[in-house]
Amino acid sequence: MSEHRSTLDVIHGHISVRKFTDEPIADDLLQTLIEAGTRASTSSNMQAYTVISITEPDHKTHLAKLCADQQQIHQSAAFLACCADMHKLKLCNDMHDTESDFGITEAAVVAIVDTALVMQTIAIAAESVGLGICMIGAMRNHPHDVRDALQLPDHVFPLSGLCLGWPAEKREPKLRLPLDAIWHRERYRSDDELRELIQAYDGLMSAYFEEHGMHPTEPRWSAIMAQRTGGFPKRRNVGKLMREQGLNTQSD
Repeated sequence: MSEHRSTLDVIHGHISVRKFTDEPIADDLLQTLIEAGTRASTSSNMQAYTVISITEPDHKTHLAKLCADQQQIHQSAAFLACCADMHKLKLCNDMHDTESDFGITEAAVVAIVDTALVMQTIAIAAESVGLGICMIGAMRNHPHDVRDALQLPDHVFPLSGLCLGWPAEKREPKLRLPLDAIWHRERYRSDDELRELIQAYDGLMSAYFEEHGMHPTEPRWSAIMAQRTGGFPKRRNVGKLMREQGLNTQSD
């Protein structure tokens, strides 16, 4: 366990860890972290999320292969599947003979936001005790297979994975966009202002990537992001599974 650090120190020191030791996480610590996650803000106390921990080696290997076969999943002491979950709310309807439309967009947004808040809270709690974390968006690469592997019922969607483990590497936090590109006062900034801020960030990140041997052919952050956002269509099954699970089924 690490020395005591303030919450701000933990947040500002965050890095995504992709190399872990083989030391396990005690079950009581894992429980403490997930309990901490449940203290995150939640819309109207709906708690529209579920966390499934995967530690059994064969099961974790199977999930890893569905999530781009990333080494940090294989090495993690625990892999958490964080799911947007309206199933419990549907059970509440059944228990009280009421009906709700879980197919409208607002229901999906509530569950997604709730789940993201839980993930981030677990991550901060984990880092506060010296664990490393890495969030895994590749859980949405093969969402149907992930659903089946986790035996998810209707109205539950596998949103993201979260690796937990003891770090086997130490790096400096990656630079973020200038605060003025994120913090707008009273109204949204003009495109000219944003382009200038992005270009300044390109210069900083190009130097960072060169120092760390990353993106040798095109080190500008804006160019890398332009390429990555072009990959959104590769995950068309995300919307398909959400509709099959009874979420976001209507064009409201």
